[in-house]
Amino acid sequence: MPETGDAWLGRVVAGRYQVTGTIGQGGMGTVYEAEQLGLERYVALKVLHPHVAKTPGAVARFQREAQLMARLKHPGAVHLFDHGADGDILYLAMERVFGLPLDEVLETYGQLEVKAAVELTARVLDVLEAAHDLGMVHRDLKPSNVMLVGELSAPTVKVLDFGLAALVHEEPQARLTGSGQMLGTPAYMSPEHCRGEPPDGRADLYSVGCLLHELLVGQPPFGDSPAVEVMSGHLYRPPPPVRQLRPERGIPEALEKLVLACLSKEKALRPASARELASRLRESLAPPPLRGEGKKQERTQPPPVPPPAPSPELLARPVGVIEPEDSTHSHGITTALAVAGYRVVPCREDASLEGLHALVVVPRSDQAQEEALALASTLTTRPHAPPVLLCGSGEDFSLMSRAVAGGVYDYVPLPLDPTDLARKVGRALRSRR
Repeated sequence: MPETGDAWLGRVVAGRYQVTGTIGQGGMGTVYEAEQLGLERYVALKVLHPHVAKTPGAVARFQREAQLMARLKHPGAVHLFDHGADGDILYLAMERVFGLPLDEVLETYGQLEVKAAVELTARVLDVLEAAHDLGMVHRDLKPSNVMLVGELSAPTVKVLDFGLAALVHEEPQARLTGSGQMLGTPAYMSPEHCRGEPPDGRADLYSVGCLLHELLVGQPPFGDSPAVEVMSGHLYRPPPPVRQLRPERGIPEALEKLVLACLSKEKALRPASARELASRLRESLAPPPLRGEGKKQERTQPPPVPPPAPSPELLARPVGVIEPEDSTHSHGITTALAVAGYRVVPCREDASLEGLHALVVVPRSDQAQEEALALASTLTTRPHAPPVLLCGSGEDFSLMSRAVAGGVYDYVPLPLDPTDLARKVGRALRSRR
């Protein structure tokens, strides 16, 4: 039985749920194990954190979770038994699922066989198909939200935690997380989710692509880098092909193409539905057809090609830099760009932006990053504004997400990596036709 280290052990909620242990904690609440008195069954009792209940929209999201769970009836979804309030305590009483979260399975037993990884992913898609048919989007699909129940050789899959779920056809004013507000797990977030755009089912399919990538190669597409770099990868960088990363796994070419399709930056290029993706995943494991000369040999994947060096024409385009005169806080942005060969133009906040092809904004100090964000967002709306890049702390996920939602072209983490800065400025210059 799970242990609990707080005062909830033995507490009776709503007169019928006696807490016996703690299952886990999340951003919105704690999930306890509880016995439903009179029925002698165990339930998972999710209780909203008191401090969270005071934040705008949190209570509404919690109540919405109950409504969504009640509508979703699928063997792979957790069933809701009850919900309500006990004084100022909001709770959900759900099916108690006994099993292993997928992240713990991977940590304990290592990687799954390719066939098992595909079948598990297809079963997750079966649950998402039922949710999408109701107009629901999960928005936080990741290994810890996939539970394997029963024998690991042939487990039943349960998809947990629809707490961030949204309805595709809600009116904008009814979207409880709000435009531009980041909720989710960066390693598995779609580009449109990173930008704070309204979701649809194809955002979940991107997350499925991240999940399958991890099952096949051992990590999500953009690894365990800082959150700001992971989000930048989702927004701008091509995902690494799984066959290049793990050639010894014998991953079929058709499966690699499906993973890359799921991870397309443009959602229109992803599979059309969870149903279609599940079908194509299972088909990807079928052996290739026989040809007259025998079975077609798998083509050797060429090695990755490094990005081309900036052309002289690109290097001639002016790059504006707004940075503090104090060299302590300039972070060497101008120097790094000059060394890379770019034509740097020092700028002031009130100067005209006409003629610039990119603009880099550097905070006046480590304490002035919010001020720099406000300036960068304002500059994006100015006449003749080029792509604007904002420099900021590599540990500040909130700053990066708000910058992207506010129209900033890219985010440059500090301390500075000169190669990363040159690459991102080059990409901004190429986007300025």
